Amino acid sequence: MKKLPIRLGLLAVLALVLLLIVRSAYERVDAGHAGIRVNLYGSEKGVDEVTEVTGAVWYNPITTEIYEFPLFVQNAVFTRDLQEGSPDNEEIRVTTNDGLVVSMDVSINYRIANDKAVDIFEKYRKPLDEISRTILRNYLRDAYNRSANFYTAEEIYTKKNEFIHQADSMFQADLSREGFVVEKVVMLNELRLPDKIKTAIDRKIEAQQIAQQKVNELEQAKADALKKIEASRGEAEAMRIQADAERYAFEQKRAALNRLLVQQQLIERWDGKLPQYGEVPQLFRDVTRTQ
Repeated sequence: MKKLPIRLGLLAVLALVLLLIVRSAYERVDAGHAGIRVNLYGSEKGVDEVTEVTGAVWYNPITTEIYEFPLFVQNAVFTRDLQEGSPDNEEIRVTTNDGLVVSMDVSINYRIANDKAVDIFEKYRKPLDEISRTILRNYLRDAYNRSANFYTAEEIYTKKNEFIHQADSMFQADLSREGFVVEKVVMLNELRLPDKIKTAIDRKIEAQQIAQQKVNELEQAKADALKKIEASRGEAEAMRIQADAERYAFEQKRAALNRLLVQQQLIERWDGKLPQYGEVPQLFRDVTRTQ
């Protein structure tokens, strides 16, 4: 009877060991992940297969390991802000073609290209997050430095969109060859230039703004002058039309007065006798009659 508890204890221990073995030999690959089976020993050492579906994966935990790579879009932030992305300063620094250093904060959205998870794991043998913080950041920094070689520090500021577009195109091409798809690259903050360059650019921009303001004021003055000229021209034209009307009215009145004056003079000079043509006195002679 004393052996029975011992046997039950041994069975319980054996069952627990079997349960642990079974649990350790089981891995569930979540949706949107690639499950990568890696052989640790033997002639088949290396990546054996990739499972891109959900469900249970059974394997020998002594000779095999299972890694999961997410296939959905990932985000990585490289900034000097220690509260964002990483506790370390991971800002991207570039050297311009005039030898000055410009720094910036960049965020990238990326994902693993279809059927490339195995190739990426075989090449780097690191988790995806570690790959993004090392390999991808190095590619990003290299692309931005190559682009910066075409610009001075001032040009990077004044032609920022052109510089970023060129750098992003290089970065996307590099990562495409590595099996990644870059969805988006975002400049998080303003470019950080050397103080002397930033001061010079600010002064230059201020001078340009003042000059533009003077040009605008001159154009406004010209517009105001033209407006006054047109107003004066309109007033002069109105006065001319009014003068013409008054002159016409005066001429009409004078003509009427002249007719009245002639009639008055005729009346004053008339002796009261009518001219006589034929036998009857007439005021007017009938010229249609012949003698």
